[in-house]
Amino acid sequence: MIRVLVPSFVLAVLVSGCGADDPAAEAPASGSAAERTTVPSSEPSATPRGRAPRAPSSHATPTPRPTTGGKSAPALPVQRRSTTLAHLLSEDVMPSLSRGRSWLVQDEGPEGDQAVGACQKTPLVSIGALTATRRVYAAERGEARATQVVARFADSQSAWRANEVLSSWREDCEERLDFPRKDVGPMEDVPVDAGIGASYAAAYGPKPEATGVSAGFGIVRKGSYLSIVELAAPPAEWPHAWDPARTAVRRIARTFG
Repeated sequence: MIRVLVPSFVLAVLVSGCGADDPAAEAPASGSAAERTTVPSSEPSATPRGRAPRAPSSHATPTPRPTTGGKSAPALPVQRRSTTLAHLLSEDVMPSLSRGRSWLVQDEGPEGDQAVGACQKTPLVSIGALTATRRVYAAERGEARATQVVARFADSQSAWRANEVLSSWREDCEERLDFPRKDVGPMEDVPVDAGIGASYAAAYGPKPEATGVSAGFGIVRKGSYLSIVELAAPPAEWPHAWDPARTAVRRIARTFG
């Protein structure tokens, strides 16, 4: 037999070349640091052999918001639509002229063609209001009465113009009143929580003061809304120590807050 002598350095090269092609040679030893290191992967991992696949989650995938230009559209706030009815005072909120006496709602509906108070010339719908609602109150006892109208205009500018018209009607009110006794006070601002408030007092009637009328007229304006209110009674039932119209104005303004 002929023996072929292979140099030792050649054997070393052959052995190292065979180990590079063997996958087992690249695997780390069990329990080594390389085995404990987790390599992130974008691909889903395969289900381990012998283990049942995991059931899909019962939670529904949330629906994504509509996007604009690649960004999530912001959620829009819920806006409450105001109505004229929401700003009419209830009978227990309308200021009572005297202790122990309350109001009863006598009538409610569209504004109609009746003016409120002695100074107003025409209804609010005739000076630009799109819609207007009236509520009439009667005293549970006595002859006192009250009326409130809430009107909505096309915009705040239209409501402001109507406010100016009401003020101009007050300015020449004494000249138009056909009574022997008539007194219309100045328009005074009323501090309110929302919007703008004002009021004035009036007294008119025959010469005997006991047979006349004492009244207070108030205005509340907020945005495209405008409300007017009048409280009136014979002088004997009117609270001369305070003005109920100013109190009514403040309470109406709170409905806009």
